Amino acid sequence: MTSLKITDIRKSCCNSGFDLITAIFLSGEGYDAIRITSFFERSGFRLLFLESGTAEEELPAIGVRQGDHFLRMRANPDHGLKVGEEVRF
Repeated sequence: MTSLKITDIRKSCCNSGFDLITAIFLSGEGYDAIRITSFFERSGFRLLFLESGTAEEELPAIGVRQGDHFLRMRANPDHGLKVGEEVRF
């Protein structure tokens, strides 16, 4: 099982038609884009993965600490996710 925690949600400054979501991995066996994408699609979310990586430095503005493995995603504004929410799949 893999767990993600939503650490930040922002309205896009360039396009109000989507939100930028940041999530960190809490547990699991790493990043599997196909499994994550299929989980979110089955749950009714429409996401586009923009970035994935391991933070080389603290990024407190988006809730990421040095060493965290994180994802940045683009989502429709009606995604229903909340900062602090954990998603398991």
